[in-house]
Amino acid sequence: MSPERDTRPPFAEVRKVLNAHDPAGLLNAGAPDDEYTPEAEDFASRLREGQPITRQVVIDVWERWFGPDSGYVQLATPEDLDSLAATLDALR
Repeated sequence: MSPERDTRPPFAEVRKVLNAHDPAGLLNAGAPDDEYTPEAEDFASRLREGQPITRQVVIDVWERWFGPDSGYVQLATPEDLDSLAATLDALR
């Protein structure tokens, strides 16, 4: 049985941002639209708590779900990470 999902706001908006950025290129490779659900829950939880989303938070969340050698974190430019962080932080 899968764990119960926390889809309270701003979950839908966060997942929309992650899908638009498709940081790991998974959606472009054919993954389903809910591919980034665990990460979206993580970011949404932080946003509900009023935590700013920074480049380091993006890295921390990504490495939590994909491991410390995540391709996205390794290949993303600082600008890519900052762009995703700023877009997510704007949902706060």
